[in-house]
Amino acid sequence: MTEKSNIGAPPHKFKTAAIARRSNIPFLGRTRFMANLQQKATQLAPSTNFPLLSAFTPWNLWPWVWSYVKDMFHGKYKPYPTYASDGQDGVYPLTAADGGNTVRISIVGDWGTGTREAYDVGQLVQNKYAPDYTIHLGDVYYVGDDPEVQENFLGNSIGGQYTPVSWPTGKVGTFAMLGNHEMYGGGKPYFTEVLSYCKVGGGQAQKASFFCLETPQWRILAIDTGYNSVGTPILGSIPIIKKIPFLGANCKLEDDLIEWLRTNVQPQQKMKPTVVLSHHQYFSAFDDGDFPIPAKQLNEFFPDQEVVWIWGHEHRLAVYQLSQPGSQIKCYGRCVGHGGMPVECATPKAHNPPVTFYDCRCDHPIGDGQCAGWNGFVNLTLNGYTLTLDYRDFTDHQLFVESFVGDSDGGLQYSFQTDPAPILVPPGIALKKC
Repeated sequence: MTEKSNIGAPPHKFKTAAIARRSNIPFLGRTRFMANLQQKATQLAPSTNFPLLSAFTPWNLWPWVWSYVKDMFHGKYKPYPTYASDGQDGVYPLTAADGGNTVRISIVGDWGTGTREAYDVGQLVQNKYAPDYTIHLGDVYYVGDDPEVQENFLGNSIGGQYTPVSWPTGKVGTFAMLGNHEMYGGGKPYFTEVLSYCKVGGGQAQKASFFCLETPQWRILAIDTGYNSVGTPILGSIPIIKKIPFLGANCKLEDDLIEWLRTNVQPQQKMKPTVVLSHHQYFSAFDDGDFPIPAKQLNEFFPDQEVVWIWGHEHRLAVYQLSQPGSQIKCYGRCVGHGGMPVECATPKAHNPPVTFYDCRCDHPIGDGQCAGWNGFVNLTLNGYTLTLDYRDFTDHQLFVESFVGDSDGGLQYSFQTDPAPILVPPGIALKKC
C-alpha cells in the first residue's frame, strides 16, 4: 500500500513517525524516560528512513541518559498562570468570523510531532476548513523543550534537517492546551512561547492553560490535566509505584482552576449544554488506563448533567456510549488523540466502557516497514442549540458525523447523521483485531 495524502507530496522533509511509535508501548511508552530516548534518537537519525532499533545501540546510551537526567529535574513552571492578576476572566464569547450564527472549531489532539501526517492535518484545517477557532488538546513531542516547540508547533526553523510545522490558526481565536509531554521539560516553552502564539480573540494572547468558550446556548470548558501529569522522576513512571498518590501522576486539577470554575464560570448557576476538553482521558476501553480524579473534582459542577467530553493522550479515534464510571460525571466520551503521533492498533475491551465506534484501520505506512492507524481531527460546529462533530482522517475522508441538541437546562439529545462506515465497529458486533 502506498502512502496517501489529499495534500500531495510537499517538497519538504518531515520527521519519521516510526520512532514516535514507541510512545504506544504499554506503561513505559508515556513516560519522561521514553520521551527523552525518542528525542535523542530523532536527533541522531541521519534521515527519515533509519532502522527502528538503530538509535538504541550501546554507543548512543550516554546521550540518552544525559538528556533524561538533564530534563527530569527541571521542576514545574511557576507560578501557575491564572486569571486572577489582570482583567481577563478566562471566559470568552464564541463568535463567527463572518458575523453569522454558525461557529466552526477544529480540534486536534497530540499533534506536535512535525511529521508529514501532522503537516497534512494542519494544512486541511488551515486552508480547507479555515475555522473560526482551532484548539490543540496538548502534547508537543518529545519533551516540549524550546527547539521542539519552535519546530513542531510554531513553525520556526532551528537550523535542523527537517521542515518546521506550524499549528493552524483560527480566524477569530487559536488555543492550545497542556499535555504531559510539554511538562516533561518543566513546561516553560508552553507557558511562555505557545501561549503567546495563541490568541483568544481581539488580539489578546492566551493567558492560561485552561479557559472557557461560550455562545448564548453552549459552553466549551477546557481544563488542565497536564500540569500534574508527570509525577516523581523515575519512580513516577513505574506502573505499580506510580499509583502511590505522592509519587505517581494523577492529573489533579490545580486549586486555582477549581476556584476559577466556582467564581468565573459558575456552571451550576449558569447552566448550559457543555463540552469538556482535556488532554487526558476520563476513562478508556483500551489498555491505557484512566484518570478519574479530574472527573471527581468536576462532579460538584455537573452533578446531574450529561456532558460531551473530548480528550487526547491515547493515540486513536474512539467514540463511546454514554458512560458514568464510578458514579461520577455522566458523559459522552470522545478520544481524538490521533493528530500527529502513530495511531495505535488495538481492540477495545467489550463493554468496559462500551464503545460506539472506533477507527480500527491499521494499514497506514509510517516508515521502516511499519504500519499504524490513520491520523485525523474533528470539526465541531455550533448553530444555536445544535452541536455537530464531523470526524475526518488526514486524507479528508469523512468517518462519522454526530449531533447533540441541547436545552436551556443543560440537557442533551444525541443522534448520528451518517451510517457507520465499514471501518467503524457498531455496538452489538463482535470486535475483531484489525
